[in-house]
Amino acid sequence: MTPARRSPAARDWRDIASLGEQLVSASSLAAQHKRIVSMTGRLIRGRVSLWLDEALFHLPSWEGKRMFPAQPPLEGMRRALARGRVQAVSPSRRSKTAESFVAIPLEDQGVSLGVLQVTRPKGPGFEKDELEMLESLASVIAVGLYASHRVEVERFRLGQLNLVREVSAQVATVLDLDELARRVTELIQKTFNYYYVAIFTLRPDSHALRFRASASAPRRGRRKASIALEVEIDQGLIGEAASRGEQVVSDDVRADPRYRFIDSLPETRSEVVLPLKIDERILGVLDVQSDRLTAFHPTDLLILGALADNIARALESARLYG
Repeated sequence: MTPARRSPAARDWRDIASLGEQLVSASSLAAQHKRIVSMTGRLIRGRVSLWLDEALFHLPSWEGKRMFPAQPPLEGMRRALARGRVQAVSPSRRSKTAESFVAIPLEDQGVSLGVLQVTRPKGPGFEKDELEMLESLASVIAVGLYASHRVEVERFRLGQLNLVREVSAQVATVLDLDELARRVTELIQKTFNYYYVAIFTLRPDSHALRFRASASAPRRGRRKASIALEVEIDQGLIGEAASRGEQVVSDDVRADPRYRFIDSLPETRSEVVLPLKIDERILGVLDVQSDRLTAFHPTDLLILGALADNIARALESARLYG
């Protein structure tokens, strides 16, 4: 006997409306997942499945364990995500299975955030008012998730900018070039947890960059990274950044012919080199390497660019003092 269908009450719609605020105030992606599944299961009878595109939600500094697989685990979810619209299946008399499901993509601001699916292994199909409720719920979930992520991004940016100010303040009064380079590379490496950071300065009346200092992440059983004392302009990623006066980014150094492999830095997978310049005059470069592919998020590049400007001014002050 088919259970009686419960009509949506005014309280249900109030609960849906409040879910967005709950998602923004949630402390983690796991907490958001729990609230979404709990709310959906209370409002719509069936087995609730949620998949989120986790790469969209984590900030550049995140290194935890993934909650979700790279692709949606259910066929209905994959179809809904690929087609960008609701996918629903209801049992028919000729069907060999009584299963019914509804899969709804979660989208906001043109961004596909994930998919919500409700499955009834033994039916019945979904009524019109249930579909309307699910679509409203999906819309609120998408808006709440997107807003929550924007809040986290802004907090992250403010935190990173505060770190930029701290790093810049600590090197502003250092007037010895070698001491300045040593302190800058150590502060950046420890603050942002990069694999390797180095500074090169352009030798006066020369086409060569002189290695000044570097800092690298602790590596058990490995010796401290070392590098050639000079790099010619146009030589490798470092030389290209100095020659062009623009940042050079390589998301996969193993596939980049410009990259020069260094035995003491075997884990390098991506690299960014930023020119240190005053107006258009090149003073040197800041070289940052990561042991992860495509490691430099646009926010990372924004922060590193701000640091490069401050380092250039500090280098110029030290040069003039010397």
